[in-house]
Amino acid sequence: MNFTTKSHYAVNALADLKNFSGHNNPVALRDIASRQGIDLTYLEQLFRKLRIAGIVKSVRGRNGGYIYASQPNDISIKSIMEAVEENLDATNCAGTSSCHLGQKCNSHKLWDDLNNVVDQFLSDIFISDLADKQNSPQIVVKEIQK
Repeated sequence: MNFTTKSHYAVNALADLKNFSGHNNPVALRDIASRQGIDLTYLEQLFRKLRIAGIVKSVRGRNGGYIYASQPNDISIKSIMEAVEENLDATNCAGTSSCHLGQKCNSHKLWDDLNNVVDQFLSDIFISDLADKQNSPQIVVKEIQK
């Protein structure tokens, strides 16, 4: 399981997009890059992946930029991380149970359970949750049930 700057930048950029898009007004990537301190070329690469995944749409023209392809309250953090190709698997076997010499390793269940917890946690948080609570002094941690 690797969490890189791809996810961090993509999530922050999409929260920024919600805060500055108004009523579906396109937002230029150069504006997001400037506000978020992200290299524009890197952000363009991320938004290409987000567009291919159907999370954002590009609008061409003088006042072009990016808008959401669906409502921000329908876009989970998990879907963003998957779109920018993050590895969300903590097992060494990609869930095939062939971790150690073709057999399930002793700790497979631990890592598989962690996958399930992380998957559920990231699936239950949406861009609108982050953008709407941007000025909140605390983050609400969701209770994880097994």
